[in-house]
Amino acid sequence: MRQKLQLKGDTSLSQSAIQRRNSNQRQKSPVQGRRLFLSHVIQTPQSQQYGQTQQQQLQQPQQQQLIQGRSHSQSKVVFQEEIPQKWPIIQLPFLKNTEPTIFFQYPPVCEDKRPLVNARPMTEEEIKKYSLTCKVLGSAPYKCVLTSFDWAGFKRIDEDDEDEEWNVQWGIGNKTTLRNMNRYQKINHFPGCWNMGRKDLLWINLSKFKRKYPKEYNFIPNTYLLQYDYDRFIMAQESAQKDTLWIKKPCADSRGRGITMISKKSKVKRDKNFLIMDYIYNPHLINGFKYDLRVYVLISCFDPLRVYMYKDGLVRFATQKYSTNSKDLTKRYIHLTNFAVNKLSPNFVKNQNSQKDDEGSKWSHHAYRKKLEELGVDSRELFNRIKDVVLKTCIATEPFMLDSNAKSQEHRNGYFELYGFDVLIDENLKPWVLEVNVSPSLNSSSPLDKKIKTFLISDVLHLVGVPLWDKSNQKVASPPKYNQRNIKEIPNINTSNCLSKLSQNDFNMLIHTVEEVKRRGKNFSCIFPNPKTIHQYMDLFEFPRYNNKLIERFYQDRCNWLSRYN
Repeated sequence: MRQKLQLKGDTSLSQSAIQRRNSNQRQKSPVQGRRLFLSHVIQTPQSQQYGQTQQQQLQQPQQQQLIQGRSHSQSKVVFQEEIPQKWPIIQLPFLKNTEPTIFFQYPPVCEDKRPLVNARPMTEEEIKKYSLTCKVLGSAPYKCVLTSFDWAGFKRIDEDDEDEEWNVQWGIGNKTTLRNMNRYQKINHFPGCWNMGRKDLLWINLSKFKRKYPKEYNFIPNTYLLQYDYDRFIMAQESAQKDTLWIKKPCADSRGRGITMISKKSKVKRDKNFLIMDYIYNPHLINGFKYDLRVYVLISCFDPLRVYMYKDGLVRFATQKYSTNSKDLTKRYIHLTNFAVNKLSPNFVKNQNSQKDDEGSKWSHHAYRKKLEELGVDSRELFNRIKDVVLKTCIATEPFMLDSNAKSQEHRNGYFELYGFDVLIDENLKPWVLEVNVSPSLNSSSPLDKKIKTFLISDVLHLVGVPLWDKSNQKVASPPKYNQRNIKEIPNINTSNCLSKLSQNDFNMLIHTVEEVKRRGKNFSCIFPNPKTIHQYMDLFEFPRYNNKLIERFYQDRCNWLSRYN
């Protein structure tokens, strides 16, 4: 069967004709070492007749499924075997009036291929035009980050290079970078990200909500900041029972450094750099060992708040069986689950095969769920509880993050953040948030680590949507003008009046939210805004936000406003 390929600037050509053309032009390819057999690429109906097909889709009942973020399994799929390795691919939008983004292929270590839904390969002219570049900061960047960019067709710019025309920067940017970035650029950190990533600031933010909503925010252990709460801790220590334990941690350190166990007899000094946290006595054990969960959480925007939780992650085990005996108080391999600590233990067992993810001192979440089911535990219910405490943590830090962020519409979608939540499960299957990590470790110390983390970074970059940027055009389009908005009018908005009530910025925000949910793939769960649960969390926000309320109303109306706009 002869199939045809249509790319921008090409007329319809037969397979043999395209093969002959590519054979003649192969020496002229700007991408050295890449196969150019594009004749086997079959475009989806959406990419061949973009405008017409998109309008037809919007008129179909299935469009409600798209709005609610359901699977797009009915879309025609082009499998990745038909695209040359590391060849840049364009992810076409699922709705009109929005920009295409870069498609991130899974590198071979993932042992999987991302389905090509509504996507097409770039032409050689487009590769030159858009010139995909990334700037990865740090002297020893994570391999999974570099590999993910490489397989999407990005070229890395040297950290010291003065060229600021990068598409994505991986690393905390300075004030100049943040001030000069444009709306086509992405940075993987929010200004003020430490409001959630420092242990002391996390406690300050969560304790405020804990006082206001004691039942809702009872998932973080009571904490004493030694700079402010030293006297309060000394009083608690003196009145505690003799077998009471606490755990002392540095406010701004990681990887288990500086962590010690504290008993009733321990001498504690006032130190502004440390805090003391109530110790969870009754952790859930697997095979007699204490463990915690590294849960990966992506926040792509704070206004509106958009939060995703990754369906896989790591389970990190202590390397000595659990005991609260006073003689074992100083044994870090019993009480601490940090990988950086336990990898030094003589009992540490390193994973040797990514397919065997339930062996060794570090498991995958997939293996953990399977083990829970064997123990008669409803793993789905447990992870729903984890989603609940993760989202409540994000809501508690949202006002402080917005204060730290430039509130301009241009940069609203320019930042994203991958957080590493450390969650402990107690014997009653209650999740406790112990800390949240900015820049969670992406080192690949085992085949299991390498696979999970490469999957993760590829999915993060695909979801956040790196827009196409014609760098030859020096003039960057300005965002729509900001308009005054009245949050009190939102309950009255419906399908019939949305065109007159909403601004272009409002529609752009809704479209961006829907598009992002569609790009999340099979590995991310959207925990906010989720049409099934959004109403349960709106009252927890310290201040009602216009964009959050508008999305809630959008889901409540159960009609497709976007079809009217398009």
